[in-house]
Order: sequence, then C-alpha cells, then structure tokens
Amino acid sequence: MQASQQCVKCGHTDRKNRPNKGLDFRCEACNFTIHADLLGARNIALRTLLLRQDFESTGRFSAVPDVSSVEAKAEGLSRYSELRWSLDTIPILE
Repeated sequence: MQASQQCVKCGHTDRKNRPNKGLDFRCEACNFTIHADLLGARNIALRTLLLRQDFESTGRFSAVPDVSSVEAKAEGLSRYSELRWSLDTIPILE
C-alpha cells in the first residue's frame, strides 16, 4: 500500500485515487481531494502514531505477533483505520 493512494478520510485505497499519477489526490469513494504529497505525509504521520502507541504500551517498537502475518497485517490495518484524519486529530496551538 502506498501512502499517497490511501484516503485519510475514509481509508479507501486505489490507484485510481491518483489520476495519471499526478500530484492531485481524489478519493474514488468519498471524493476527498488534497495534494498527493500532503496526503502521503499525513498517512505516514498516522502510521508513526501507531508505532508510538505500541512502544508506549509494550516498550518495544514491534511486538512479535502470535498470529499469522496475514492476521497481523489485518489487525494493523484495522487499528490504522481507527485513526483516520479529522479535525479532532489536529493539535490546537494556544
């Protein structure tokens, strides 16, 4: 999965979200539009947040899963989908 093909709003991932592999991103599912580089940066930030949460809860960056790699990937994607980008995830600077 490429970070610049997955929608930060709804999670839909498709190559069609990047028409002509250009700098524009438009989600085929929810019509969210954004610059593709900014979208990729947001997705990477969300993945980093998941790693940080794992480290804080286990003391390790990557726990050895007690399941198959397919199940581990599905669990990771499920947790990632719970962190979709929204106004609630933007820190308020005072």
